[in-house]
Amino acid sequence: MTADRMKVLAIMLCAVLAVSIGEAMLSKGMKQSNALTGGLWLQVRGIVTNSHVLLGVVLMSVFFGLYMLALKWADLSFVLPLTALSYLFGALLSKMYLGEAVTPIRWIGALVITLGVVIVGLGDVGSTLHKP
Repeated sequence: MTADRMKVLAIMLCAVLAVSIGEAMLSKGMKQSNALTGGLWLQVRGIVTNSHVLLGVVLMSVFFGLYMLALKWADLSFVLPLTALSYLFGALLSKMYLGEAVTPIRWIGALVITLGVVIVGLGDVGSTLHKP
């Protein structure tokens, strides 16, 4: 595996971790907003000042920046499937951090998606990387 390909994989791993954690934070913050009462503006203010929501938005923005960087260096057909790893990380965070019940069928689905990513990653690398 070339150094350039490793660089793209490392960036995408960071991006996928950022979006997965960001989605978990956003979910936690939005569930906390269920307790908010009052008019629409009080609820909006409660949501946009929630630290979990804010951290989620920041991490999802980090994902977007890293994703753009990876697309600058590699083909969409290589980069896009790597984002599917977020399904596995999302299931793990749902279970471990949010305490949600993740059913066996959801675990199987996340694993099937992850295996698909591995298959795509093992595919032809002839036109995967671009020189800046």
